[in-house]
Amino acid sequence: MEVKHLVRYLMLFLVAFAFVFPLYYMFVVAFSVKDPTVSGSLLPDGFLGNLETMLTEPLIRTNSWPRSILNSILASTGSVVVTLLLSFPAGYVFSRFNFTADKHLFFFLLIMRTAPIAAMVLPYLIIYLGTGLFDTIPGLVIAYLSFNVPIGIWLFTSFMGAIPKEVDDSAFTDGYSIWQYFRKIFIPLCKPGIGVVAFFTWYQTWSEMLLASVLTRIEAIPLNANMFILVGRSGYGMPTGLAATAGVITIIPGMLLLILARNYLTKGFTFGRI
Repeated sequence: MEVKHLVRYLMLFLVAFAFVFPLYYMFVVAFSVKDPTVSGSLLPDGFLGNLETMLTEPLIRTNSWPRSILNSILASTGSVVVTLLLSFPAGYVFSRFNFTADKHLFFFLLIMRTAPIAAMVLPYLIIYLGTGLFDTIPGLVIAYLSFNVPIGIWLFTSFMGAIPKEVDDSAFTDGYSIWQYFRKIFIPLCKPGIGVVAFFTWYQTWSEMLLASVLTRIEAIPLNANMFILVGRSGYGMPTGLAATAGVITIIPGMLLLILARNYLTKGFTFGRI
């Protein structure tokens, strides 16, 4: 074997090891180790035992793991719906019309997406404490829009820009109303783009931790923030089995969504100017 091939395989192995080994270790711990501090379980050690602990033992007195999982689902679903409703028409406008400062506004949206989330924590916290949005699912969804909507508009603009404007002209010439055009022609053509935007929005919202840990406390705290509290309060004596099980639970929805949306994602990444 030539040296260059050996070096290439070695680099591939190192990269794969760096990404795969933490996931492998998390699954091994989740399915083989149980929190030794929890006694009286009716189930054996391993994933089911840790899952039983999550379902029966609250992390903090006024909240529970099942509630935090439900909060994550609600926040992620709400973010996907609102992001699609806002970014789809905005992407259509950017891809079809020229108006004053359109390029500057589009560039501003990209800057908003590249801004670190930590820079937005303090303003949101001050606003939410004064408006009653603190520790609420709607407040969490609104905060997530700051980085979901810009990327949604950018993706939709690219997808829609690849659809010829002659499609619009032909439909309106044939007597389609604007609603009929979107429902029967334009939205079906944009299904791959809708799938990609929905996937990225869900992924970003489901995996986000910083905003969730600051803007929620009890009622609306999602799963990732609960995990953060678990690690922060337990320190080096943290229940590793319970933490690994929570990590596995956070991965499962993304894996299922990726499997269900893989056809849309494949078409979406080969469609448009991305």
